[in-house]
Amino acid sequence: MNQGMHRTTHHAREHSRRRAATAGLALALAGALLAGCTPAEPEDTPGEENGIMHDIHASPEQSAVEGWSPQIAQEASDVATNAATAYARPDLEQSQWLAGLRPYLSADAQRTFQNVSNLNITATTVTSTEDPVKGRSPAIATVSVHTNTDSLDFLLSRADGEWVVEKITSAK
Repeated sequence: MNQGMHRTTHHAREHSRRRAATAGLALALAGALLAGCTPAEPEDTPGEENGIMHDIHASPEQSAVEGWSPQIAQEASDVATNAATAYARPDLEQSQWLAGLRPYLSADAQRTFQNVSNLNITATTVTSTEDPVKGRSPAIATVSVHTNTDSLDFLLSRADGEWVVEKITSAK
């Protein structure tokens, strides 16, 4: 084999090895990202008006919600507290845990939490709930709930007069 052909073959093999290594690294990173048991933590402070927890836009039904009031804030607080109580149950079988949490979750959150293992949850008791923080619309709120092991931030949305949990993140 002539020297030019040998270089081309060697170059092609080296290129294939690099592509395989890059693909392997990408798969490993994707696996690591998908291995988490809870949704990703926000980079911004959840209570900030422009933080990631409020980076959700109101639907037409949510836009029709009247202004923020003490009653609406109390309803948001109650839903977050009840959802946190249902969430903090690592002692239950997975299907029981999800059945207890499901009534508080939006349709999107229900799909997300089907892939979450409650065995990795350390909290077992709700200790206190902070006042809700209104989002960009009165139909969006964040509520911090403290447990015996950490704090959880609940992103809630409101449509048809009912608050539902869109996302739960650990507030470390």
